Amino acid sequence: MKRIFARSALLATLALQAAFLPAIVHAEDAPVTDEQLAVNVKSALDADPELKALDLKVSSKKQEVTIDGKMSDDQQMYKAGVIAEKVPGVKFVINNMNM
Repeated sequence: MKRIFARSALLATLALQAAFLPAIVHAEDAPVTDEQLAVNVKSALDADPELKALDLKVSSKKQEVTIDGKMSDDQQMYKAGVIAEKVPGVKFVINNMNM
């Protein structure tokens, strides 16, 4: 009897988790607004001390992110592009950084 109850409890728990799983997956896949995407990219760039010092400007339109600002070397431009590309929701990065 205990074995049947344990199996039933396990199956009920698994069924309950499966019922909520689509909602959880859907929430993670929900598209981010352009405004939020720009904020997320800016936060990612500012997490790097070297890039934070540059006070880069970030905007987004249709999940295409644009980075504007001054740089002192090409490696900063490269680093900013790599970081921005890794932010979830970014489809393309336009890097307008210049010296």
